[in-house]
Amino acid sequence: MSKKQSNAPPWQAIEEQAYHAYREWPIWLVLRERELAAHLSLHKAPEKAEPAAKPVRKEKPS
Repeated sequence: MSKKQSNAPPWQAIEEQAYHAYREWPIWLVLRERELAAHLSLHKAPEKAEPAAKPVRKEKPS
C-alpha cells in the first residue's frame, strides 16, 4: 500500500483511485455478468411448446 503524504497535491488521491478503478473494471464486469446470468436463469419464462394457431379468416361474400 502506498503511504499518504500530507503535502501531496489533492489530485494525486483522485488519480490513484481512478487507476485502481481502471484495473478492477474487467473483474467487476465478469462478476456482474455471472450475477445477471444467475438472476436470469431463475426468472426465465417457460418456452411455449408449440406456436398458437392462426385465427381463421372468413371471406366476405361478393
